[in-house]
Amino acid sequence: MKSHYSKTVLENGIRVVSSRMPQVRSVCVGVWVDAGSRDEKPGENGISHFIEHLVFKGTKKRTARDIAVSLESVGGSLNAFTGREHTCYYSKVLDEHVGIALDILSDILKNSLFRQADFKREKSVIIEEIMDAEDTPSDLIFDLFMEALWGKHPLGRPIIGTLPSILKIKRKQVLDYLNRNYVYPRVVISASGKIDHQELVKKVEKSFRFYQKNLDKNVPQEELIPYSTKKVRKRKTAQTHVCLGFPGYSFTDPRKYPALVLSSILGGGMSSKLFQKIREELGLAYNIYAFSDFFKDGGVFGIYLGTNQEKLIPCIKLILREFHSIKKKKISRDELEHTCYQLKGGLIFAAESTTNQMNRLARNELFFQDYFSLDKTISLINKVKAVDVLEVANQLLDLDKLSVTVLGPVEKNVFSKIDWK
Repeated sequence: MKSHYSKTVLENGIRVVSSRMPQVRSVCVGVWVDAGSRDEKPGENGISHFIEHLVFKGTKKRTARDIAVSLESVGGSLNAFTGREHTCYYSKVLDEHVGIALDILSDILKNSLFRQADFKREKSVIIEEIMDAEDTPSDLIFDLFMEALWGKHPLGRPIIGTLPSILKIKRKQVLDYLNRNYVYPRVVISASGKIDHQELVKKVEKSFRFYQKNLDKNVPQEELIPYSTKKVRKRKTAQTHVCLGFPGYSFTDPRKYPALVLSSILGGGMSSKLFQKIREELGLAYNIYAFSDFFKDGGVFGIYLGTNQEKLIPCIKLILREFHSIKKKKISRDELEHTCYQLKGGLIFAAESTTNQMNRLARNELFFQDYFSLDKTISLINKVKAVDVLEVANQLLDLDKLSVTVLGPVEKNVFSKIDWK
């Protein structure tokens, strides 16, 4: 599978990165803003995600319906997502319609009206979205876990916001947030697929002529300090949901790769230690897996589990026992090789998607200001040694830094029944 990387920095500071994949007929193009929920000030929780909704409600030349129809009428799609550190607006189209995609994306980002009537209507939509998340405990548990781990830091608040925070957001706050964060130096335009880079640059220069006075790309962020907290939210649910984990490494930390190997060994698939022990051997749970997330200055390393309330304590004890075990003994050469193949396979499969490639290009540019080829990433995984995994396990799995959240029909004294050491 061939891909050809190119990068251009425009005079206004916008970075354009692309990966040509001549074997496909489609293009995925995304506009990334280096701002997300962690850039929200007190009183702004949920505003990043709120803006993501509002830009689709109409511009000076397009109604909300026009925006929806514009790309679907030529077989394309338009979407967006808000993360804790970034916001992305993207479109997937046939190669001949890249110009249309860029025109729509630039229009919604520079010409959105942000009408008062749209505020009232979209707040109602987001409130429904919040209620939907509240009704999905396997999603809600992660917000509770982030709050336990990061406390009152913006990373500890839900991306979507809360009912009180959404209801309080004013139009002036939205415009202030945009002026502070949606500025040239914080914008990356990423494209992957059957794309010519120079043609892409010409189209971007034509479409993305924003008029901005604020060009400050260094918006200060609150220092990231993790907590060690154990919390229970009692609720009548069919299952009891658990997240337990630790502060992790940043996106640019070289220890990220042995940490990914460790995560895969513990809960990265059907052959992982926790899956085999808790589900296959003992039948204590249907769903258990490890997860990792990487930020600019830190990260998360954790385990998710859904089980019956009566099996909660045995499951947590088994997880803690597995933490203890993996910190004492180096993994075998066969297990390391098997896990590295698993990671590399996932990367290669993902690279066959233009959307995943677009995401990968943008994240590398935002975090590294550089391009990490798939071959380079695979070589870094290949360099991971068993001793590296052991060292990272002892650094990450520090029970003094453990945070735990439980959501389900359990009593708040459940933690007193567990020997956390």
